[in-house]
Amino acid sequence: MKKLLVFLFVLVSVVACKKDGDPKPDQPAEPADKVAGTYKLSSFHFIQGGNEVELPTLPLVEGGKTVASGTVKVTKKTDGKATLDLSLFIEGEGTVDLLEDLAIEVKPSGSNYGLYAGGDRIGDADGGFIIFNISGKDPDTGDELKLAFNAKK
Repeated sequence: MKKLLVFLFVLVSVVACKKDGDPKPDQPAEPADKVAGTYKLSSFHFIQGGNEVELPTLPLVEGGKTVASGTVKVTKKTDGKATLDLSLFIEGEGTVDLLEDLAIEVKPSGSNYGLYAGGDRIGDADGGFIIFNISGKDPDTGDELKLAFNAKK
């Protein structure tokens, strides 16, 4: 009888051990998961050479047209990176796409996340707000180019 009890005790101990097939605790989300989503523009600034569009708040009437709203969409890709799309809705013209599928990398930066394109930091996000600022020269004309915006989920 003692042998049977010892055998049952050992058997129960082995069966109760954790198996490889047991569910694993949730893995922390990747940085791109934290900033993915759709954001509404709260301000917009664009310069191309002598042309400048400054929309400190939206909606705004500019040149007789109402820029009613703007949208930023960050989409996580399967490789852990993301893409960014930016569009404005102008009454009478509809949606105007300004950026489509801009490849970005999202990296932790303190309690926020840095947004990078081609190794350059182009913005910051915290999952509820994006600040974006990119500038350079137009390769065709040499004109100054600048795009900056703020957007909130």
